[in-house]
Amino acid sequence: MGPGWRSLVLACHAAVVAEFPEYELLAVKQKWAVLAFQAFPRPWRPGGDWTLAEAARLGELVSEFSGRSETVCERCGAVGRLRESRPVELTLCDACESAVGVDGRF
Repeated sequence: MGPGWRSLVLACHAAVVAEFPEYELLAVKQKWAVLAFQAFPRPWRPGGDWTLAEAARLGELVSEFSGRSETVCERCGAVGRLRESRPVELTLCDACESAVGVDGRF
């Protein structure tokens, strides 16, 4: 995940904390050119510790930010779009599309 999504990640974290103050963060990454914010509503325990409704609500919150990431450049935060010109799909603006190498590294 590139630095252009930092504000999205922080906003997602704030939205999740507002409803699930003890949530457990599993991973924050880029997957298929969108933000993947993986979490549990509460720390995991054998057998689970949350309801299906809570899991669904967490999914709704995270999905909002994943959707937003589809139009935000991962590298700089400007307006971006899906780029499929590399082995790894990225969401980039026109300027960063030219600056990011074929390996996809920022």
